[in-house]
Amino acid sequence: MGLFKEAPYSEVIQSIIDIIGCNYKVFSEKCTIDEVNQVYNEERGRGKKEGFVPVLVPCDDMLAEWFSYCDDNDKEEIKKKTNMEQRQAIIDAAGDNGEELLQEWYNSNIAIFNGDEDELEDFMGTMDNGGTIDSLSAFEIYREEGIQETILFEVPVDEPWKVIAWFPIGGWNECPAPDEMITVCRYWYKKYGAFPAVITHDVIEFYVERPVTNEEEAWELAKEHYAFSNDRVDQCTATYTLGEVADCLIDSSVWYFWWD
Repeated sequence: MGLFKEAPYSEVIQSIIDIIGCNYKVFSEKCTIDEVNQVYNEERGRGKKEGFVPVLVPCDDMLAEWFSYCDDNDKEEIKKKTNMEQRQAIIDAAGDNGEELLQEWYNSNIAIFNGDEDELEDFMGTMDNGGTIDSLSAFEIYREEGIQETILFEVPVDEPWKVIAWFPIGGWNECPAPDEMITVCRYWYKKYGAFPAVITHDVIEFYVERPVTNEEEAWELAKEHYAFSNDRVDQCTATYTLGEVADCLIDSSVWYFWWD
């Protein structure tokens, strides 16, 4: 069996393809994580030559439910949010204050400690228990072999940070609104060469061209990650500490974010 599925596709896959509206491939659920990563890396290289950025979109039950809701209630509004005019408006909204925005969010998040130095120290922790991440995996079926059916889109943008404007995500729960998210994406791309590689209904994974390599920078970046997605610390670590995230960031070419 080949790596890619042929049409016809499931209803949810086809609806996503129709909404995003660019070239694509659909991975078979029989593919391995390594195979998807190999193809993604090959497509990154090809995209630099041909003018696109690859983005992986896993199609799970929650995503199917979201697009079913759009079909029943406000499909036209979602289309408005994802057409070229609106995408360009989101790109144009990207500011140059990403660092300041993240610092503001971080200060707001740690305010919960209300001056309790012991609790804050426990939250910071020490730089250990992490591990280098160099493989995209948000399309994996947890505790099972194989992957979710996953679309690889060829998003036609001239700079990788702009891909986030093509996908209707953000503005719910603690997830940043689209204009805030693209500002952060622009900032991280310019500083680290980081840009969205996998987008799901509640997870974004970034590919990172210039990972941090020293502890001081890793600590500061971990604060930004916590500001962007506090669940990255609160629910996606073994120790519930910022130090574990900082340790994980050193030399990692993949960043992971989740919003509950």
